[in-house]
Amino acid sequence: MPRKTNQRDKILQSSLELFAHHGYTGTSVSMIATEANVSKSLLYNFFERKEDLLKELLAIAFQDIDASVAAYKEQSDPRKAIELHVRATCGIIKKRSHFWRMLHAIRLQEGVPGVMMADYRSIVKEVTLIFKQVFQQIGSSDPQLEALLFLSQIDGLVIMYLQDDRTPLDHLATQLIKRYNP
Repeated sequence: MPRKTNQRDKILQSSLELFAHHGYTGTSVSMIATEANVSKSLLYNFFERKEDLLKELLAIAFQDIDASVAAYKEQSDPRKAIELHVRATCGIIKKRSHFWRMLHAIRLQEGVPGVMMADYRSIVKEVTLIFKQVFQQIGSSDPQLEALLFLSQIDGLVIMYLQDDRTPLDHLATQLIKRYNP
C-alpha cells in the first residue's frame, strides 16, 4: 500500500509542476504520467480526469487554509486569534512555499477550469465570513470591508514571500498583527 500512496503523491507533485510550468491546458495526462514515471492507466486508477488532479491540489490547499484559520474556532479572544492565524499562515507558507508558489501560478492562468475558480471563490467567501465575525467582535465600523482588507493584506504578504523568500515575512506579519492588536 505505501507504494500506491507514493505513486499517487508523485502523480500529484508532477501535475503541480507541469500545470505551473506548461499551463493547465498545455499539460496532457501523458506528460503527467511520464513525469511521474507511471503508466497512464495507473494514473487513471487514481484520477479519472485531469481536472480531478487539479481538484485534489486545491483540496490540499484548502487543508492548509483550514489549518491557518483554526485559531478562530479555538481562541475566544479575537485579537489573539488574528495573531495565531497570521503566524500559522506564515509558518505554512514558509514550510510549503514550493507548493504554494506553484499553486498561485496555476490559479492565475488563463484556461484553468471554472471549478477551481468556483472552489477558490467559495473558500474566499467562507474565510471572509470568519474575518467579518472577528471584526464585528472587535467593534470595527465596517466589518465586511475590514475583513476584505485583512484578507488582501494576508494575500499580499504571501505573494511577496512567494516571489522573493528574502522578504521579511515574520517582521511584516508582526506589523500586521500590531494593526489589530494595539
